[in-house]
Amino acid sequence: MKDIPELTIETIKRMEDMSWFTHAQIFDDLIIVAQKETVCYILRTAAGLVVIDGIWPDKRVYDEIVCSIDEAGWDVDGINMFIMTHGHIDHVGCGKWLKEDSGAKTFLSKEDDRLRLSAPHEDGRSDSYKEFEIDEYISDGDIIDCGDRNIYVISTPGHTKGSSSFIFPVHENGKEHMACLFGGATPPWGDEGGRELQRQSVNKFMKIAGEKGCDVALTNHTAFDCGLERIAYSRARIAHLPNIYILGTGGVQDFCRVYERVL
Repeated sequence: MKDIPELTIETIKRMEDMSWFTHAQIFDDLIIVAQKETVCYILRTAAGLVVIDGIWPDKRVYDEIVCSIDEAGWDVDGINMFIMTHGHIDHVGCGKWLKEDSGAKTFLSKEDDRLRLSAPHEDGRSDSYKEFEIDEYISDGDIIDCGDRNIYVISTPGHTKGSSSFIFPVHENGKEHMACLFGGATPPWGDEGGRELQRQSVNKFMKIAGEKGCDVALTNHTAFDCGLERIAYSRARIAHLPNIYILGTGGVQDFCRVYERVL
């Protein structure tokens, strides 16, 4: 059994491979979409559909999001928010199409909007992830009103200076559970100051997740939770089988210690 996720240069290369996707409806009101390494979520709320993170700047990502919504029987025209954990290319991703095709209101921290827009061009990579505006900057303690629920914002700098994490309710057969998503999984490579910030943010996130009774742990990279296997299970799951994302409050705390182990 591995003690920490395997994170190598090959992991980075797989993040850029948009030849394969999968998705599953994992709660009454939450869909997960993934390529080999990176995921995003679609949350159904009274205010419309909220997309959390956008994988890669490739229209195939947007098309897969639309496909997953359609398969769930939800209204594709209902996308009205796009919320990003941080400004890296593999999380702001397909925001251009979410903004242009769906008119989604966009949310990101101010620090990471600067990071997104200042990132240098790299050969073979699209710059379309810079080709949309941020409508609202988010910061620590903000509440994003989604009509029937709120998304609670926690500032968790480290991975980037403006990384954000989110806590929000989801439902399993009508019963409410509280989900938490840590926004920046790894410390910045070769940056000891950033590593210490990350340590503080992990502790802060775990404390608030405990206080809010979080019993569901979500990640934005599949390496941290056997993500592809969890999605495969969810796609094949029969009604009498347990929801693999519900860990209990103690289980969420145990799960989040993976972010300590990769420091």
